[in-house]
Amino acid sequence: MVDGVKTSACSGSVAETVERFRSHFLSRIRGAKFELPLLPEAANRVMQVAGDENADARKLAEVIRSDASLAGHVLRIANSAIYAPTTPIVSLQQAISRLGMNKIREIALVIATQTKVFKVAGYDAQVRAIFKHSIAAAAYSQEIARLRRWNVEDAFLTGLLHDTGKPVLLQLLVEVQKELKLGVEVGIVDDLLEQMHAGVGSRLVESWKLPERLAETIAYHHRPHEAPTTTQAAMTLNLADELAHLAVGPREVTEESLRTHPMLEPLNVYRDELDGLLKHKEMVKSMAEAVL
Repeated sequence: MVDGVKTSACSGSVAETVERFRSHFLSRIRGAKFELPLLPEAANRVMQVAGDENADARKLAEVIRSDASLAGHVLRIANSAIYAPTTPIVSLQQAISRLGMNKIREIALVIATQTKVFKVAGYDAQVRAIFKHSIAAAAYSQEIARLRRWNVEDAFLTGLLHDTGKPVLLQLLVEVQKELKLGVEVGIVDDLLEQMHAGVGSRLVESWKLPERLAETIAYHHRPHEAPTTTQAAMTLNLADELAHLAVGPREVTEESLRTHPMLEPLNVYRDELDGLLKHKEMVKSMAEAVL
């Protein structure tokens, strides 16, 4: 194995093998020749209820209850240490009453997305780390939006979905390996994942018929000043992304670097507000771990 590619003596030079893989992988991405996962039905219905002004706790409970696995996960998390109920929560109605519709909706979306989107056979550890980071980013993005009195629902969704392009690309990696009959480890395409995940994630959100502003925010979260109409949201997600790395990784980030983050000034995040965000680190970490 050299440079992440397992080759045999008869397969040609390592450099040629690596280039063959890269070329095929890139052509599939650029030609959009890969499958985008469908939005989980349960997540779709939860979001519909969330957008319905006439929806109530009973209706939300019915939607979640229709998926036994989802309902079980929601109750497990509602009873976890992060929410510390004084007495056990035994029904969805009770969970909604205790935690509120917004919080239960968020939990349901996280679980539905985890079980259907963040799954790639053979890359469980990598995808688990991506999902854990996404939960943390959702929490921080929502909190920044709350500080600025912006749309917290949009902020939560973009945080949760901002890295969905990565598992899509990892699934493509599996397919290309089979097509070329090469054993390729994820390390060889790490740079491609970083370069292309935002665009692929944006395309995925578009395919789910979610609002265009969410797709744009995800597409530009690494270069927020270039966002045509969602600069503010993209800057929020950019900062939340870095805070999530601090809390749960996978990339190492220090508090010192966050105190000079380029998004602090344009977002008008004051020192005491940043201190508050940094203090959320352990709570955010516990929240992410409660879902996994």
